[in-house]
Amino acid sequence: MTDTTETTTPTRPAPAAGRRLPGADRARAFTEPPSASPRPAGHGDLPDVLADPDPDPVVSWDRFAQEPSGSTEVLVQQGWVPPAPPEPPAEWGRRRTVLKVLSLGLATPKPGKEELAHRHNVRAIRQATWPRSVRIAVTNPKGGSGKTPTAVILGGLLAGIRGGSVAIWDAADAAGTLGGRTEGIAARCVSDIDADPDGYAAPSTVGMVAATQTSFADVLGSLREREFTADSITRVTTVLDRTYRISVADTGNVPHSPAFTQIIGLADILVVPTTLTADSVNKAVALLRRLQDTPTGLAAHAVVAVLRTRGPQTPGLAEQINAIFAKAGVGAVVDIPFDPHIAAGTAISISSLTHASRVAWTRLAAATVANLTVN
Repeated sequence: MTDTTETTTPTRPAPAAGRRLPGADRARAFTEPPSASPRPAGHGDLPDVLADPDPDPVVSWDRFAQEPSGSTEVLVQQGWVPPAPPEPPAEWGRRRTVLKVLSLGLATPKPGKEELAHRHNVRAIRQATWPRSVRIAVTNPKGGSGKTPTAVILGGLLAGIRGGSVAIWDAADAAGTLGGRTEGIAARCVSDIDADPDGYAAPSTVGMVAATQTSFADVLGSLREREFTADSITRVTTVLDRTYRISVADTGNVPHSPAFTQIIGLADILVVPTTLTADSVNKAVALLRRLQDTPTGLAAHAVVAVLRTRGPQTPGLAEQINAIFAKAGVGAVVDIPFDPHIAAGTAISISSLTHASRVAWTRLAAATVANLTVN
């Protein structure tokens, strides 16, 4: 009699929890996309109480294989940006020093508000972009108001933070003192560019006129007596625009001279230094009022640097200085503390500034960048 007993192929039991799959099956489990397995025979339908009333939609794995950029496009369309990297530990400040001492050097304190603000200013300076070379005019018709130190430090900080490509130049009608407040002396001077602008069409030739600072700024001073006209300013500005991304002009003291008028007309922003004396402040305010109706809005975007010195001060002026320039409608007023390195009257090095002074000058540079508009 023939044996009619049905033979079935034995099935491998499912692996117990925590048990590793055999080699071939384990590889398949990690490489194959999940699929809807057929329900085992003889089990019937699941009772309604266990059924999913709102089943998830079926996800097509092929779609992700064919469109790997789909999810990225959705994130971009929704304005997603990657999170900012965490702030490094504090590098200065009393709180950092105390915590380092108490923890025997093991603590990594977070930066305080002042340091965070300083880092923000540095990033703003470094990341600023413009569609062309920009021109900053440091100006106040009052002599001794701090124009030359302001031009040297402002240009030096911009160059140091942005990695160079900043020219600081003597734009006064007569030869100024810029070269005496900077590091090194160039073999040629800005008068040579005025005399032969076509001979300085390449950056390498302009470099012969410049004294490069430790801040990476280039200073183009004066070595001999000369008189600049409006055409002189135009010729030098054209050469500097071809070579540098930023030029900082140290202006003279004659507000109605052709050179002064031309440098103001070509400037993208004014930085107005002043001391706490009535004549310095009045000269600055008079200049700003004269420029209020200019189409470029130089007065409205001007940045005022209030320089603290150990020299004579007009009584009561310090308490009113912010209100005076706010009424003049300027873009920003930045207070600069006294610095003995600047007061010495010798060559200025950015690395020799006091900590408080450098933080304040960086704030001035950030305010300049923030108010700089290019038409």
